[in-house]
Amino acid sequence: MRTDVVDGFLLDRGFQVFLPAYPEARRVLDYDELNLRPIYRGVDVFVKDHFHRMADPLAHPLTAMKHFRDEIVTLRDKWTTLLFRKEVFGLREPPRDLGDTESENYLREFGFSESMIDRFFRPFFGGIFLEKDLRTSAAMLHFLFAMFDRGGSALPAHGMQSIPNQLAVALPPGSLRLNAPVSAVRAGEVTLDSGEVLHANHVIIAVSEEVAHRLLPQTGAPAPLPNRSTTSLYFATDDLPPGDPILHLDGDGRGPVNSVTFLSRISPHYAPPGQHLISAAIIGSPCSTELEQVVREQMRRWFGETIVAKWRHLRTYQIRHAQPEGRQLKLGAGPLDAVIETGLYRCGDWCEDVSINGALLSGRRAGAAVMRALGEPIPD
Repeated sequence: MRTDVVDGFLLDRGFQVFLPAYPEARRVLDYDELNLRPIYRGVDVFVKDHFHRMADPLAHPLTAMKHFRDEIVTLRDKWTTLLFRKEVFGLREPPRDLGDTESENYLREFGFSESMIDRFFRPFFGGIFLEKDLRTSAAMLHFLFAMFDRGGSALPAHGMQSIPNQLAVALPPGSLRLNAPVSAVRAGEVTLDSGEVLHANHVIIAVSEEVAHRLLPQTGAPAPLPNRSTTSLYFATDDLPPGDPILHLDGDGRGPVNSVTFLSRISPHYAPPGQHLISAAIIGSPCSTELEQVVREQMRRWFGETIVAKWRHLRTYQIRHAQPEGRQLKLGAGPLDAVIETGLYRCGDWCEDVSINGALLSGRRAGAAVMRALGEPIPD
């Protein structure tokens, strides 16, 4: 979770949103300090050469009524959506009783039409899961749908890095040592690339699954599956079409862009005064020297030649290790044990569930394991 400042614009490393209903995030973070800016509770889906508004009827009843007869969502799908909201009501963690059922199969069996799956669930949750086949466990679908339903989505006013910054500033001075790559880890000992050896009674590995496997080959764990990736293109402009702070989705599946967000509409701090910031998010990491051109062609279909001609490309990010693949597929067994062996621990979203909430919860469980080993009381 990192935000770069480029010419006064705040560019998150890969398009991300924050779900305020996350239970562990509510426990740990100061939302007032983050100055969370809400995103419109609904989406604009591009189908049949124009956008169709799908508004949350509980948050925007008048808009939902206005678009009630829009042909891209059938009355049956609207009713099925209400039943699904009832199904996930009150969830605070991914349900473990769904086993390894894939999201697409679950949605079809629950009663959603192929049109609803393709035009809404595939681009919306595909953008979250970073895969359009919806192979991700239906347990994550349930949990995230419940989080969106309960609290919508938002962005910290000054970028996603505000979240780790808030955690870091609470640490005692001198706690963090940066730019010190690690070459090996074992209980009681951390070896840096420089050859320096650090000693500690308790060592927590808080890295990606891939790096953990490299640092701890002695555990005998199987090699992790390839990571899921994402690409974000950022554009600047001094002129935006009128509209809401809403997510624009590719309902046609013609790509490559899966979603577009006018970030400065959500929080004006994302852009300098008089300017606007646009994020175009792609699932995967396509290697093409013509990517910007292909993206612009798609954007012209969505927003028109006159508007897109004014967009200035700022930067492209390809996040090749955005999410751990294996953990997204198998949640039925519950979280991985934080304790690897005496004095050695692990945490990360690949140990819990792949979300900001899962990363925070896994970190707390690793910290609690250390405190138990030290004989210290664990705070509520």
